[in-house]
Parts: sequence; C-alpha cells; structure tokens
Amino acid sequence: MTISRKADGYYITLSLEDKSVPALTTKVEPTLKNTLGIDMGLKEFLVTSEGESVPIPQYYRKSQQRLKTLQKRLSRKKKGSKRRLKAVKTVAKQHKKIADQRKDFHFKTANELLLKAEVIAHENLNIKGLAKTRLSKSINDAGWGNFLTILTVKAENAGQKTIAVNPKNTSQDCSNCGEKVKKELNIRTHSCPHCGVVIDRDLNAAINIKNRAVGHSVLKARGARRNTGAGKREAHIVAPA
Repeated sequence: MTISRKADGYYITLSLEDKSVPALTTKVEPTLKNTLGIDMGLKEFLVTSEGESVPIPQYYRKSQQRLKTLQKRLSRKKKGSKRRLKAVKTVAKQHKKIADQRKDFHFKTANELLLKAEVIAHENLNIKGLAKTRLSKSINDAGWGNFLTILTVKAENAGQKTIAVNPKNTSQDCSNCGEKVKKELNIRTHSCPHCGVVIDRDLNAAINIKNRAVGHSVLKARGARRNTGAGKREAHIVAPA
C-alpha cells in the first residue's frame, strides 16, 4: 500500500496478488497482417501505417495563459500567509488538471490502437534526450514517454505486444522502394524520385516502422501492400473516443 499526496488530496494505492491466476504470456509474433506501425510527432500526436492520424491536444499550451495568471497572483501574495498557501494549491490543481487530461487522452488512444492490431510498432526514441532540445516544451506536453508506457502495459495485459524499432532514417527511407530520400523537417511530403511514390512524410515513416518490426525488407512488404493501395494513401484524422 502506498499513500501519496496530490493537489486535490490524498490517494491510497493498493497492490494485490492472486497466485491462483496464471501469468499471462505474450506469444503473438508480428506479421504484416497483425502489426500496426505508429509514427509519433509534434504536428500530429501519431500517424499509423494505415494512414490514420490522431491530433495532438496540447493541454499545457492551451492552459499557459491560465497558469500565467495564477502564478502572477501567487507572486503577489505575502510569503507564509494563508492567501499564499491557497494560491499555491490553486496553481497545483491547475497542473494536476492538465496531467489528468493528458493521461486520459493517452489511455483512450492506447485502447483505440490495441483494438486495431495485435502488435503495435513504434520508434525506440531517446525521449529524455529530445526533451533537452528546443522542442522540450512540445515534447513534454505530448507526453510520449508516458503514453508508450501505458501502451506497453495495456498490450501486455491483453496478451498483445509492442515493439520498439531503430528510428534511424524512418522518415528518409522510401517505404515503397527502400531508397533514401533526404528531406528537411519542414518538408511534410515524401516524394520519391526513384519509384514515384508520393505520400505524407509521417505515413511513410509509420510504414517503415511497421516493416522493421515485422522484419521484412521493403521489397517483400511492398508486394503485400499493393493490394491495399498504400502508395496512394494520405493520412486522415481520427479522434480517440
């Protein structure tokens, strides 16, 4: 049992073990049919290898003005006074509200993904390192690390699986022919001069992530995708329930 104190009160967490319940083992193996690749980003929260995208909610950025106002009020209160203590609690509650909204979004998004595929493939990102760059505020607001933890735990509990793949050149390599097509971050369309395929940059990356998880070369995977028209798809938006 653990007791934790948060802005809105105390919470008690109980952990129970029932030894009569057999341990759940994940035996599912990734295939082109049962695997979904996801490319996480800051333009969209994620884009799947099927061309669906989930908008990024930006809970912190949307609450910045409210937080700024509350923190300004706090700075005006006399240290040690009851009014200052009350202002501190108000700021803390606002931060907790943002965290709760983000957590709820993560759980709902994870549930939606696990309904679509047995295996979810994602990039093995150095999130702590990325959080130290100029994009730190946006990355922390998106909460990639927390989301992937939730996704992995829920997948394991359901007898499903997540696979982290090498992120190198997932956006640069053509998912249709395998040739490298260099592009800056502001270029949002993957247009391959070698095979002619033109698709959304993030969709291209998501397909590459899926292929790496499955262990197929681009050419093998390409033959399996022709029937789905992957080369002509564009990402479209789906909102988590």
